Amino acid sequence: MEEIDEAFNWLVLILCTIAAVLMQSVELFPLKYPPLTPEIEIQFMRLLFVPLIILVVSWLSSHLIQSNKIRAVLKPFSWIYALMLLWIDLVYFLSVVLGQDIRGTPASILGTFWIPSVVYLAAIPKRYRLMFPDSKFLKSNKIQILFCALISTIAVLQAATSAPLV
Repeated sequence: MEEIDEAFNWLVLILCTIAAVLMQSVELFPLKYPPLTPEIEIQFMRLLFVPLIILVVSWLSSHLIQSNKIRAVLKPFSWIYALMLLWIDLVYFLSVVLGQDIRGTPASILGTFWIPSVVYLAAIPKRYRLMFPDSKFLKSNKIQILFCALISTIAVLQAATSAPLV
């Protein structure tokens, strides 16, 4: 197994652990109005676990599909999506630790767009270019930046539509 794929497996393990811990401490999330209800707990579960299911399906698909062109897109998609999820989980975790809802702050929103993208662009495409040397997708920096913007938008929209409306 390639080192980059092994690192991704560890990232998914960490994301699952964070999601499980956060789900167990949902009552610590700083809710402004109503008490914690089963409906709000379901919203938190959607926020934490639906993205993990999407991530696992995309990653497994990248291993099962034989076409290198598709694999060269699915593996980077999985990486950037996982980095976005890690950032969103960290913002959620900080909200729990600080005792205030920081989901809508400029720092958390801008961080969702830039921090995971910078980490991805600095490390991931270089490694996959070695694995998929014929990939036009991986060779183009413009396409990679647009790709990051698209995945960032998807992750933010998914978090916004799944987050508890309190």
